[in-house]
Amino acid sequence: MTQLNRSTTTAPEYEAVRHLLASPSIAARCEPYVGDGEFDWAGLLAEAQTMSGGEALLVRIGHDLWENTGGVRVAELVRRLDAPSFERLTHALRLCRSGIAAPAEARLADAA
Repeated sequence: MTQLNRSTTTAPEYEAVRHLLASPSIAARCEPYVGDGEFDWAGLLAEAQTMSGGEALLVRIGHDLWENTGGVRVAELVRRLDAPSFERLTHALRLCRSGIAAPAEARLADAA
Protein backbone atom coordinates (compact mmCIF):
# COMPACT_ATOMS: atom_id res chain seq x y z
CA MET A 1 0.00 0.00 0.00
CA THR A 2 1.06 3.59 -0.54
CA GLN A 3 1.85 4.85 2.95
CA LEU A 4 1.01 8.32 4.20
CA ASN A 5 4.64 9.44 4.29
CA ARG A 6 3.97 13.12 3.85
CA SER A 7 3.63 16.05 6.22
CA THR A 8 0.50 16.46 8.30
CA THR A 9 -0.85 18.74 5.58
CA THR A 10 -1.52 15.58 3.58
CA ALA A 11 -4.33 14.48 5.88
CA PRO A 12 -6.89 16.49 3.87
CA GLU A 13 -5.87 14.64 0.71
CA TYR A 14 -6.34 11.33 2.50
CA GLU A 15 -9.82 12.36 3.68
CA ALA A 16 -10.73 13.56 0.18
CA VAL A 17 -9.60 10.34 -1.52
CA ARG A 18 -11.27 8.22 1.12
CA HIS A 19 -14.49 10.20 0.60
CA LEU A 20 -14.37 9.46 -3.14
CA LEU A 21 -13.75 5.76 -2.58
CA ALA A 22 -16.66 5.65 -0.10
CA SER A 23 -19.13 6.41 -2.89
CA PRO A 24 -22.04 3.99 -2.42
CA SER A 25 -21.58 2.52 -5.90
CA ILE A 26 -17.94 1.51 -5.29
CA ALA A 27 -17.39 1.45 -1.51
CA ALA A 28 -17.64 -2.33 -1.05
CA ARG A 29 -15.23 -2.97 -3.92
CA CYS A 30 -12.73 -0.35 -2.74
CA GLU A 31 -12.76 -1.14 0.98
CA PRO A 32 -10.22 -4.02 0.82
CA TYR A 33 -7.68 -1.65 -0.74
CA VAL A 34 -8.02 1.20 1.76
CA GLY A 35 -6.02 1.21 4.96
CA ASP A 36 -5.50 3.66 7.76
CA GLY A 37 -3.48 6.36 6.03
CA GLU A 38 -2.70 4.26 2.97
CA PHE A 39 -4.12 2.97 -0.31
CA ASP A 40 -3.29 -0.08 -2.42
CA TRP A 41 -3.36 1.68 -5.78
CA ALA A 42 -2.35 -1.40 -7.77
CA GLY A 43 -5.38 -3.21 -6.33
CA LEU A 44 -7.72 -0.25 -6.69
CA LEU A 45 -6.76 0.41 -10.31
CA ALA A 46 -7.09 -3.29 -11.16
CA GLU A 47 -10.54 -3.36 -9.53
CA ALA A 48 -11.52 -0.21 -11.45
CA GLN A 49 -10.98 -2.04 -14.75
CA THR A 50 -14.22 -3.96 -14.13
CA MET A 51 -16.25 -0.93 -12.98
CA SER A 52 -18.49 1.29 -15.06
CA GLY A 53 -16.87 4.33 -16.66
CA GLY A 54 -18.12 6.72 -13.99
CA GLU A 55 -17.17 4.41 -11.13
CA ALA A 56 -13.68 3.86 -12.54
CA LEU A 57 -13.34 7.61 -12.97
CA LEU A 58 -13.90 8.12 -9.23
CA VAL A 59 -11.02 5.74 -8.53
CA ARG A 60 -8.82 7.48 -11.10
CA ILE A 61 -9.64 10.88 -9.59
CA GLY A 62 -8.66 9.56 -6.16
CA HIS A 63 -5.42 8.21 -7.61
CA ASP A 64 -4.70 11.56 -9.24
CA LEU A 65 -5.38 13.47 -6.01
CA TRP A 66 -3.13 11.14 -4.03
CA GLU A 67 -0.27 10.56 -6.47
CA ASN A 68 -0.53 13.75 -8.56
CA THR A 69 -0.46 11.73 -11.78
CA GLY A 70 -2.32 14.18 -14.00
CA GLY A 71 -4.27 11.26 -15.42
CA VAL A 72 -7.75 12.81 -15.27
CA ARG A 73 -8.97 15.43 -17.73
CA VAL A 74 -11.36 18.15 -16.60
CA ALA A 75 -13.74 17.35 -19.47
CA GLU A 76 -14.16 13.83 -18.06
CA LEU A 77 -15.43 15.24 -14.78
CA VAL A 78 -18.36 17.09 -16.29
CA ARG A 79 -19.19 14.56 -19.01
CA ARG A 80 -18.81 11.19 -17.30
CA LEU A 81 -19.88 11.63 -13.69
CA ASP A 82 -23.54 11.38 -12.79
CA ALA A 83 -25.00 14.07 -10.51
CA PRO A 84 -24.38 12.25 -7.17
CA SER A 85 -20.80 11.38 -8.14
CA PHE A 86 -20.12 14.94 -9.30
CA GLU A 87 -21.45 16.24 -5.97
CA ARG A 88 -19.23 13.75 -4.12
CA LEU A 89 -16.26 15.00 -6.15
CA THR A 90 -16.97 18.63 -5.29
CA HIS A 91 -17.24 17.70 -1.62
CA ALA A 92 -13.94 15.79 -1.85
CA LEU A 93 -12.26 18.80 -3.41
CA ARG A 94 -13.57 20.97 -0.58
CA LEU A 95 -12.20 18.46 1.93
CA CYS A 96 -8.85 18.56 0.21
CA ARG A 97 -8.83 22.35 0.17
CA SER A 98 -10.10 23.07 3.67
CA GLY A 99 -9.02 20.01 5.61
CA ILE A 100 -12.43 19.48 7.21
CA ALA A 101 -13.33 15.90 8.04
CA ALA A 102 -15.75 13.95 5.88
CA PRO A 103 -19.15 13.30 7.43
CA ALA A 104 -19.20 10.03 9.33
CA GLU A 105 -21.89 8.56 7.06
CA ALA A 106 -19.59 9.04 4.04
CA ARG A 107 -16.66 7.09 5.47
CA LEU A 108 -15.78 3.68 4.07
CA ALA A 109 -16.25 1.90 7.38
CA ASP A 110 -19.84 3.08 7.56
CA ALA A 111 -20.62 2.60 3.86
CA ALA A 112 -20.21 -1.17 3.86
